[in-house]
Amino acid sequence: MRIAHLLNRGRPTVSFEFMAPRDEDEVLILERTVAALAGHAPDWVSVTYRVRTGEKTLELVTRIKRQYHIESMAHLTCANTRDETRRILNWMEREGIANVLALRGDPPGPAQPFQPVDPELAHGSDLVAFVRGNGYRLGIGAACSAEKHPESPDREHEFRYMQLKVEAGADFLITQLFFDNRFYFDLIARARAAGIKVPIVPGLMPIPSRRSLAFVTQMSGATVPDQLQQAIDVAPDDEAIRKLGVEHCIRQCAELLEAGVPGLHFYTFNRARAASEILGALRGQQLLAS
Repeated sequence: MRIAHLLNRGRPTVSFEFMAPRDEDEVLILERTVAALAGHAPDWVSVTYRVRTGEKTLELVTRIKRQYHIESMAHLTCANTRDETRRILNWMEREGIANVLALRGDPPGPAQPFQPVDPELAHGSDLVAFVRGNGYRLGIGAACSAEKHPESPDREHEFRYMQLKVEAGADFLITQLFFDNRFYFDLIARARAAGIKVPIVPGLMPIPSRRSLAFVTQMSGATVPDQLQQAIDVAPDDEAIRKLGVEHCIRQCAELLEAGVPGLHFYTFNRARAASEILGALRGQQLLAS
């Protein structure tokens, strides 16, 4: 089933992002995480793409869909030639994958520019257009930022690229993680005023540790609300920070659900505990169906 159909059915979806494993140790961790979070009956999940382990992404997406009967979406980036991209998309259709998240991909390092393999597949919007223009029967998702991405000169530049992805054929959008809902609500207001009608799903990450927070804010450009940052600064250890992150994410989700968001998408980093706690709290508050 296309994820866009799930997002338009009138009740919020719950979804998780899993990271493709890099080695056998990560495979075991991921197996446990998928099994634990499958118990929460997510509406759909996605699996990230790594250039070196692209085949693992495709295998994992297929296995989750067949073993757990959960709609699974593969990430795909501009890290391949057009011929290789066609091969991957053909494989998806042959294996019954119904959705793809079309992304530019990350640069090799924080201070290094992104170098496309093919100059005609240099941006996420190019990949969206490629999938749509070559007749694939896939639902297409794309990414956007509620705040300014570190590589963008300003929010207007970022917003224009979001528009290009929708114009190229994206069925829905997922935001990069954010910790302040005001940025998401502002994005929705601007998008609707510009005539963008596709569902825009908020991407959420409960803060796991001080080190992880520093990494994701550098990569995503997300800002931390002052009150939350002050609490983190005086937290005695990472377990205290983890609890603060869960509590903050619960408040975020409650406000977003009350505002009528199409769904909640959790960046799990292949850990189940925080997402399980958040969903338990939201169901306890009767904000999500049990």
